[in-house]
Amino acid sequence: MKKLLLSLCILLVLTACKDENKTTAQAQAKPTIKIGIILPLTGTNSYMGAQMQEGYEFVKEYEHPSINYQLIYFDDQQSSSKAAVGIKKLIDVDKVDALLTATSQTSSIAAHAAEKAKIIHLGISSDTRFTERDYNYTMAPDAQDESAVLLQYMQDHGYQKIALLTANEMYANLVEENISKLAEKYGMQITFNEKFNLGATDYRILLHKAVQTNPDIFLIETFPPEIDILTKQLLEINPEAKITSQYAFFISSNPDLYKGRFCLNVGSKNEVFKKAFYEKYGKGLEQMSATAYAQLSLILDILQHKDKTFDEVVKENNSIFGQLTLNNRCVRYQPIVEVLE
Repeated sequence: MKKLLLSLCILLVLTACKDENKTTAQAQAKPTIKIGIILPLTGTNSYMGAQMQEGYEFVKEYEHPSINYQLIYFDDQQSSSKAAVGIKKLIDVDKVDALLTATSQTSSIAAHAAEKAKIIHLGISSDTRFTERDYNYTMAPDAQDESAVLLQYMQDHGYQKIALLTANEMYANLVEENISKLAEKYGMQITFNEKFNLGATDYRILLHKAVQTNPDIFLIETFPPEIDILTKQLLEINPEAKITSQYAFFISSNPDLYKGRFCLNVGSKNEVFKKAFYEKYGKGLEQMSATAYAQLSLILDILQHKDKTFDEVVKENNSIFGQLTLNNRCVRYQPIVEVLE
């Protein structure tokens, strides 16, 4: 009897091991999901790319650790021509299952290629025109909501006159359009409104003209390195100048320049997540890291649940930004105003 029981036990153990090995083999045999990511890893804005890469890599540690996926990066140096080359490589050579892009410019370039290849493309952009193509989605707060949140904050803090200086590029043009349209609603007067070209190193003539209109605050809409150049030159002309922007302060490579100043932010409100990020990288959660994390987390949910609609996945996604909504292929969440510490 004892020999029979022993034999049965051995048989059960061997069967369990066989089943476990079979499960492991099946998991290993499961096709790898390939995610193509285009971002600036070298060049002027490489620090933005580095922040985003930290967010992407953190997904595997904090969420989705069991999914079999591969991230394939392409460094576009924030160049349109390099981005076009990278998109073609990722689709034609690497055979990616999805594309992630980091700017409005790159998202627009990727849109046609993603539609043609019939792969999902999720960009980070407030410019929604590229989402008119099939398979293309964007993840960002609504552009008009962004401006409304910032104007409401300025109104609440007693600002009435704005000098508006915007770069002549896609996103900044959208900001200028919305601020101009909504300013009167919030009791704001625009004393100055001019555009500037990217790539210059001296904006003093423009800034002197803006200062002469005696605004309560200067809203400068551009990204690094121009935001840093403009801010430094404005403070040389008027050391007491109040300055804001929609997001640029939080992605500057010189954050000390903006201490005590406010602008929009999309950082996570999830304190547990922020603590885990700090323990991993030894620093606070940065805007671009949080955005990249949320973007990759969502695309993995979508690729995992092909039995569900995009809308269903968005509603069920436990985003670090809180509840997400989907409207005309645009994934939305609410921005907040924060003061840089």
